[in-house]
Amino acid sequence: MQKISTLKPFEKGDIFLGCTYLNNPDDDHMGEGRILQFDKNWIAKGTWYTSGTRYFIVGCTVAPDGTLWGFDCHDHIAVRATPDAKELPPWDSGRSFGSVSWDKDGNHYFGEYFIGKEIWKGTSAKFLADGTLGVGHMYKYSPDLKLLDDYPTEYSPEPTRFKGVTHSTMHPSGDFITYTTETARRLMRYDLGNRRQLPDLAGYPDADPYDRTDKRWFIAVAYLPDGRLLCTVADGLAVYDEAGKVLQHIPLPGYGWAQVTPDVDPRYALAANVWTGVAARIDLKEEKIVQQMDTGFTAPFRSLAGIAVFGG
Repeated sequence: MQKISTLKPFEKGDIFLGCTYLNNPDDDHMGEGRILQFDKNWIAKGTWYTSGTRYFIVGCTVAPDGTLWGFDCHDHIAVRATPDAKELPPWDSGRSFGSVSWDKDGNHYFGEYFIGKEIWKGTSAKFLADGTLGVGHMYKYSPDLKLLDDYPTEYSPEPTRFKGVTHSTMHPSGDFITYTTETARRLMRYDLGNRRQLPDLAGYPDADPYDRTDKRWFIAVAYLPDGRLLCTVADGLAVYDEAGKVLQHIPLPGYGWAQVTPDVDPRYALAANVWTGVAARIDLKEEKIVQQMDTGFTAPFRSLAGIAVFGG
């Protein structure tokens, strides 16, 4: 039975959590697509049951025009809702996109989440016609979603061996994108104008990329308006300057902080923990959590894989 969405028109500070209801005992990423809506004080406002999705909703973000995006990267589907709470038709991108940024002309830059020929155990995914999951590139699309360019971005080896560009964020200048392969050892950058890989912003070249016990790795990234970079790591939130120096390291409880975004007020960051089901507002000045919201979806029924805020 199709559930009725109760998404409300967006207001400044509204927070959105990708929180799929997992309901398939044979596939631990599959379930009823949902994005939960809260006001700026974490008061529940509505639930959007996404059309056309079958797996985790990841990479939630709000476009410059106010449209809310989310991705079912397993099934190549992007979902969108306008600020007046109208759901747009799901878009089959043809690839496993899991993040998006925009330039000043409204062009989209999507990161391809998957690589290789074998999905990690416990879940499934759509394959391309060539028998692969993807190649882990960045792709440029026009405002009306026509493919314009394919950037051969590098990706970094990681323990599950099927991830490409999992998280990405455009620098405020619009000149380059900083991105990660989740739980890998490189914080990577790509120069869009010159079509070239830039030196990594940070990394752990001495670490074995397949060693799960050594958790010196990078997870989610998002730029603050002033060019500082938020990056979740194994034990919390790091803030980098533009030279790759760690300005702050803020411990957060529990492992699994898989999404991060600046709040409307850039003094704060919002982060989501996929393993514990907790979302939090972090005061960057005081270096502590000031609010948190528990969705109740902890491992193995973990699904809090997206967080976004509406700037007004």
